[in-house]
Amino acid sequence: MDEERITRIARAMCRAARIDPDKPAGDGDPAAAAMREPGQGEAQPAWMLFRREAMLFALRHHDVAIRL
Repeated sequence: MDEERITRIARAMCRAARIDPDKPAGDGDPAAAAMREPGQGEAQPAWMLFRREAMLFALRHHDVAIRL
């Protein structure tokens, strides 16, 4: 799956969680801060919190993800 598609899926997942995908991860939200990958700083955008799940979704549901 290409990186652009995974980014689109991760951003959509972030919006579905009612988090602004462009805000810094964990910006005043303890739930979002808890989702950060170990070793990642505050500077990453919030959609990066959902990148791993987006990759798993794309792998598990390739037929759906290819259309997104």
